[in-house]
Amino acid sequence: MFNQENITPNPYDVLEVSPSASTAEITKAFAMAMKKKRYNPKQIAEARKNLMDSQQRLIADYLRPNLPLIQRFKKQDLSALNEPIPLIKLLPEFDGLDTAYKESETISESDKKLGLELFS
Repeated sequence: MFNQENITPNPYDVLEVSPSASTAEITKAFAMAMKKKRYNPKQIAEARKNLMDSQQRLIADYLRPNLPLIQRFKKQDLSALNEPIPLIKLLPEFDGLDTAYKESETISESDKKLGLELFS
């Protein structure tokens, strides 16, 4: 599968703060994260640095819901994409479906006359 340790966690998850956190809250969360030691100090420092920088924070905001998915996708085995496309065999019941559909859309002359009499 994939190695969980190679995945870069989102800064909000590392510091356990919301996207609306102020710089004071981020600083406080940084100290708490260092005490909890759920992540290594390098990841915690990087998370604080990213959330303090406005451009990096925008990136973290954008990637927050998608980052684990993107990183898992990078680790996937995509060799199946090199295999030939399988043939699709349609059921014989669908052979004349286009013709039947077109015939159902045509309105007979008697139906047109009846419609004119009823709705005019």
